[in-house]
Amino acid sequence: MNEHYYSRHQVIEIFEFDEGFLDQLEAEDLVVSQEVGSATERVFTMEQVDRMRIINNLVRDLEVNLAGVEVILEMRENMILMQRQFDQILDAMVRELKSRLQNRYTL
Repeated sequence: MNEHYYSRHQVIEIFEFDEGFLDQLEAEDLVVSQEVGSATERVFTMEQVDRMRIINNLVRDLEVNLAGVEVILEMRENMILMQRQFDQILDAMVRELKSRLQNRYTL
């Protein structure tokens, strides 16, 4: 899988972040950069850039502080996890229902 990475400079340009703000996001573990290959500059995955988009909206548009951002991101991740679990349960129920219906009409 060939993933696209964004440099710090690109992220700062895209979101019009102050470099200190990006450093603060990393220090607070709200976003995580990584090293890829032999590159000396750390980069961000698309997933991390998406997180920064959400953070940017929360901070700039809704005036949420970073502590609030952390809580909101955690709640969002929990909701996504619960949705996946619900989808798995629903899929299992559909398979079971199909199996029972199939067995009922083949007897």
